[in-house]
Amino acid sequence: MLIACESSPIRREDYIAKHPEWEPGTVDIIRHGYLLKGMTKEQVEAAWGKHCYSCTGTTTGKWGESWEYMTQIVFFDKNGIVIRWQSK
Repeated sequence: MLIACESSPIRREDYIAKHPEWEPGTVDIIRHGYLLKGMTKEQVEAAWGKHCYSCTGTTTGKWGESWEYMTQIVFFDKNGIVIRWQSK
């Protein structure tokens, strides 16, 4: 798991309310601002907020996609599932 501080608790609750199908364990992780391998792009956005659209770490390729945040880059497979992250 990884933590970030880029998303307010109120906005997180808005995402959670729109997705009653999310597993309770995943919801708890999102509420705390953590990431977990296997999360969807929308779950990452719920936990951490919008990524930097113009940063060099935000890219798309045959392998999938990466999103850059202030201190981390999150990598998704081609199905939009978190496979890993790394420090910038």
